[in-house]
Amino acid sequence: MLLFLTTALPAFSQEDYLERGNSFLNSGKLEEAEQTLRDGIKSEPDNLIYQCQLGLTLVQQKKYTKAEEVLDKVLKNDSENVAAIWYSGIGNFQVGQDRQAIARFEEALTFLDETRGQYYSANWYIGKSYSNLLKTEGLTYEETDRMFECFEEYLRLQPNAKDAVEVREYVERKKTRRPPNNVKNWVDL
Repeated sequence: MLLFLTTALPAFSQEDYLERGNSFLNSGKLEEAEQTLRDGIKSEPDNLIYQCQLGLTLVQQKKYTKAEEVLDKVLKNDSENVAAIWYSGIGNFQVGQDRQAIARFEEALTFLDETRGQYYSANWYIGKSYSNLLKTEGLTYEETDRMFECFEEYLRLQPNAKDAVEVREYVERKKTRRPPNNVKNWVDL
């Protein structure tokens, strides 16, 4: 579940680097996309759009550490850059850094319109990250509540999603197995 964020662009040169980089990215030519975006950054070092797309390209290449460095740099310059927040969330999710993924997607939710695909996707990613943690380090009662809330919001917005039945059954099963609120940390396979 990977979504690309787009931005309206005023400069012709920016469109050229971005258009070519995105074209390479969309056709799976990741090394070419990376090089094109790096060239764009050399041309315009302060262009955060190029940097965000480079971060996404690095995530797609599974170069997560490099991607996070690029995206962190963007967020230092613009802490509300939704693309950088989103791509960082994707990278953290893919590398199994579930707590960091949750933090990024929770932050992204504050900027997303409920009617857009990223909104329901962010809820899915948060719920899925919590479900991963439930199997490993466990969840508090409040974290379990949040997992259920996010999955239920995802199902409300995407009742016919391919995984809707599976997610619904997971939530129902976990609700029946859930210990009382005096249990500090719940681990459940």
